[in-house]
Amino acid sequence: MTQRSRDAWAASLLSVSALGSAGLAFAVQASLARSLAPAEYGQFAAALAVVTIIAPAVGFGVPSFWLKAYGTEGWAARRWMEASVRFIARSAALCIVAAVLWAWLGTADMRTRQLLLSMLPVILTQGAIEMASAKLQLEERFGRVALWQALQHAARLALVLACWKLAATSDAIALGFGCIGAIVTLGAWRSVSALRRGAVELVGHGPQSAARAAHARLPTPSTHELWRNALPFGMSSLLFYAYGQSGLVIVAHLGTPQDVAVYSVAITMLTALYLLPTVLFQKLLMPRLHRWAASGDERLERMYRDGSKWMFASGTVLALVAAVLAPFAIPVVFGRQYEQSVSVVVLMTLSTPFRFLTVSASSVMTTSNLIRVRNRCAFAALLVSVIAGVIGVSVAGIVGAALASVAGEVVWAALSVLCARHFLAGARHQAAPAAAIQPTVDVSSSSVARMIPVCAIVPCFNCRDTIGRAVQSVFLQTWRPKELILVDDCSTDGTRELLDELARTYPAGWIRVLLQPRNAGPGAARNAAWAAAGQPYIAFLDSDDCWHPAKMEIQYGWMRACPEATITGHPVAQLDAGEPAQSQPLPPVGVPRRVSRRHVLFSNRFTPSSILMRADVGARFDETKRHAEDYFMLLEVVLVDRGRAYLFPTPLSYIYKAQFGARSGLSAQLWKIQKGEQDNYLQLRRRKVISPVEWLCFSLLSAMKYFRRCVVSRRFA
Repeated sequence: MTQRSRDAWAASLLSVSALGSAGLAFAVQASLARSLAPAEYGQFAAALAVVTIIAPAVGFGVPSFWLKAYGTEGWAARRWMEASVRFIARSAALCIVAAVLWAWLGTADMRTRQLLLSMLPVILTQGAIEMASAKLQLEERFGRVALWQALQHAARLALVLACWKLAATSDAIALGFGCIGAIVTLGAWRSVSALRRGAVELVGHGPQSAARAAHARLPTPSTHELWRNALPFGMSSLLFYAYGQSGLVIVAHLGTPQDVAVYSVAITMLTALYLLPTVLFQKLLMPRLHRWAASGDERLERMYRDGSKWMFASGTVLALVAAVLAPFAIPVVFGRQYEQSVSVVVLMTLSTPFRFLTVSASSVMTTSNLIRVRNRCAFAALLVSVIAGVIGVSVAGIVGAALASVAGEVVWAALSVLCARHFLAGARHQAAPAAAIQPTVDVSSSSVARMIPVCAIVPCFNCRDTIGRAVQSVFLQTWRPKELILVDDCSTDGTRELLDELARTYPAGWIRVLLQPRNAGPGAARNAAWAAAGQPYIAFLDSDDCWHPAKMEIQYGWMRACPEATITGHPVAQLDAGEPAQSQPLPPVGVPRRVSRRHVLFSNRFTPSSILMRADVGARFDETKRHAEDYFMLLEVVLVDRGRAYLFPTPLSYIYKAQFGARSGLSAQLWKIQKGEQDNYLQLRRRKVISPVEWLCFSLLSAMKYFRRCVVSRRFA
């Protein structure tokens, strides 16, 4: 069977399962209504509604984030599992506590309270099913995903029918629902445990042993970092749910009970139509979309381009079919008393092709770091739908509500298509990095340069236009570092994809790409690469700077001859845009001079792109700030570690904008740099590394230098 045939079979299976699950849920409610007295059914429904509303908060957004993490990082995403388990456990405990408090404080009816307490395990069920499904999606076991979708409702229907036959009370049914929830949760926990151990068949990422070496020593995230990454996915589901229910809420408040019934029938019909794109993209394709986005695979753009066309066409066909069948199907399924729903359903089917298009386009924005953009699009559509709904229902009743729903779908589709197209256009800018490098560099000549035990580290954030130049300058060194680590700090402009292309362009294994779990600044990026480095010396380079070809030969050659040196640096020179570093003549190289403690405290002459240092020192960059964090590292090397610092008089690296007063970048933020320097001095004083007199003197000198920079650059911010 071909891949396309397998995908078609999986999509059909998932669609039938989703439709069957919806049918089972309807049958459960119908059976409950028939088997229980009206008052007893009302109490049961009220209790079940409470746990159903609370349930989505368990593991809020974590299963969807797993799909992105594993698609982006492959086997290395296992590092998120410990934080995931802690977060899921804590959120589950909070949700159960909230339900108990609601039972005792928010429910006056004693019987409803008892039913609610009996069904507490149901709170865990929805999250458990999503987690198990996420694991199975990563393994592309879609048959089992289909079973998990229908499992809970099938078990509930069997229980309700058995209790109906045995004339059992609602207490027994509630207890049975709770037991089903506990069993499903325990079964899902096996899936979570398998992910935690790495005992899965991760499709599309190769063997685990090989991937482990490629992603070695990535940082282990905290629960807070997991929460920050999973929150947008949870908000996406919440916005989707709010959008789907907003029209019904408006009709319920501004319309008549008959309007509510008519609108509910229309929503039920449309929900059945929307199963196809939801199943296709959210269940079948989502792990692949994340994987393609992370690797820059052209299939992502092809899927978006062709998928959008096919989805809009399929939505149009299904809308026509639904409009034709509505006059016959609605009286049969819902009864003749709902015949007036036909005109509303026909009108609302106009939104079907737009919803299909939205699901296709917004799925692209679930990948990379665009989930927040997707959420903004959904919020804008929700806002338009609510405003149009209020006006429409007030003016035209149920017909106005239908028109408002169509308007919301059109707005959502338009925003999703425009944003997705913008993202893919940005990604295309990195499509030919080899063209920017290969005309001047023969990457096959890796044996020409002498390899030295140095790891070069480049933090990268939205540097698609400059990173190729920086990497080229490292490769062109006459004495070339044995490894180059590029750390992507959650870029949003296509840098991530370009880094992968650069790794494939240069000799295999020379470039390693690390991914930061969140945007934390250049200091944290450098520290992460430092922890992963495998060489005794470390060199740093900013993504918009470059090196003179002889830099490593001069700097490392001298440090090898003088092993007592801990860190060396040199001045930097400014070049015009487009002026290559390799064309610059090398000025006479003088002997480096020792930099004293007093000189280090007075000013930072060691810009990051000039530094070569031993990797075994204890100092690190201050990750709590984004300005003067490199100065903090230098101060720790000299003042805390007692390391020897030397400064070459010759510029060996180049910048392409002014060091102070530039119009963009961190160097443009003079006041924040000044605050960073002052914070460095304050930390050292509190640690008693410098005396109060030194702190006062050098703080005042730093303030004077700040005002001088402002005058020179004519910038005071």
